[in-house]
Amino acid sequence: MKKIVLTLFATIITLSAMAQTDMWYWKNGKAVKVSAVDSITFTTPVEPDSPSGGTYPVLVSRGAFVVCGGNMSNNIGGSLTYYDYTTKTASQKVFQAANGRGLGLTAIDALVYGTKMYIVVAGENTVEVVDTKTLKSIKQIKMTELMGVDKGVHPRHITCADGMIYVSTYGASKSAIGADNLLTTSGNGYVAAIDTLNFGLKDTYEVGSFPEGLAAYGSRLYVCNSDYAACTKASISIIDLEQKKVVDTYTNENIVNPTKIGVASSGLYVLDMGNYSDKPSAVWYINDYGNCVKLFDATLVAFCDRFIYAVNAPYGAEKYDYMQYNITTDGTVRFTQDGVFSPNAIAVDANGHVFVASYRKNEDTGYANYSGNGYVVEYDQTGAKVGEFDCGVGPNAIVINTGIEYRSY
Repeated sequence: MKKIVLTLFATIITLSAMAQTDMWYWKNGKAVKVSAVDSITFTTPVEPDSPSGGTYPVLVSRGAFVVCGGNMSNNIGGSLTYYDYTTKTASQKVFQAANGRGLGLTAIDALVYGTKMYIVVAGENTVEVVDTKTLKSIKQIKMTELMGVDKGVHPRHITCADGMIYVSTYGASKSAIGADNLLTTSGNGYVAAIDTLNFGLKDTYEVGSFPEGLAAYGSRLYVCNSDYAACTKASISIIDLEQKKVVDTYTNENIVNPTKIGVASSGLYVLDMGNYSDKPSAVWYINDYGNCVKLFDATLVAFCDRFIYAVNAPYGAEKYDYMQYNITTDGTVRFTQDGVFSPNAIAVDANGHVFVASYRKNEDTGYANYSGNGYVVEYDQTGAKVGEFDCGVGPNAIVINTGIEYRSY
């Protein structure tokens, strides 16, 4: 079994996403710059010019953005819903209201990094750069112009580190149904490294077939190559950001359709969507020797601190599971009994509240309504339902609007 060379990381939701300069945390009453060792355990990053006398920083969540993809077949454009924690209200189409235009077709992913939000719009081959306070578009990055038509087409997912955003694209990945009715794939996708100051392209990396989720920390970037569920060339590309090249590619016969990845000091946690048939979607753990162990079945995951929050909602199931898995103790508990109709996205905030987005039920057909507005349910730390709000059509991702507040001793 091939050994994976791991550096020191935190989970995919690493709080280094909170600032676009060097990262700092609060230690013994002082702001301390994060080092490779500190990065394993630090929990509260602060900016280096934080006040030092009589105050301490607290990580807070101010609201939740819901990225809604719309419906391409019905030409329904993507939209952005914002839930404000202070007013406990949700506002629809906030990007359109601020900019006089919609996001376009198939908004699929986003992240908040510093004072900006980056929204990936797959159907338009764009990444919208948005001011998180005003929701005004600062820049619309056209990926095919930035990377070239052969590389920038179909952007998928996004992560960030050290003043850069990293966006996966399908690029030259192609799929076809053969005469034997089997799916085949060819070509590879790419990852773009984009500077967050001038939005210029810094580097381009060729990865594997149909790349999806990715996670960055330290000098490494990990990319899930899904192979479009063809189950022939699925892999995880490992990019060394200092050497600026792909240094390894991990494969394992158990992982056939990886779409999301989390990184911890002990190894990798991968959501494998399976083959949508006899191999179910599940979370797998890969240690630094390349050994691969199945942890539990799941279709959605969110990584937060030492926990993995997961929903297992396979197609046709009569009952869904809602789990919290502790990577330190290997313990799994059900985080709520009060589920949703058709879950499609999950996120966790700084308070430990869990948000699950869902399609609504089409009362005429009994199935999910893919052309109508969805909704989001909020659960507290005990798993109790504490709120619900409407969102746009096709909720694909939930992004917590998080920041730092300074409080007196």
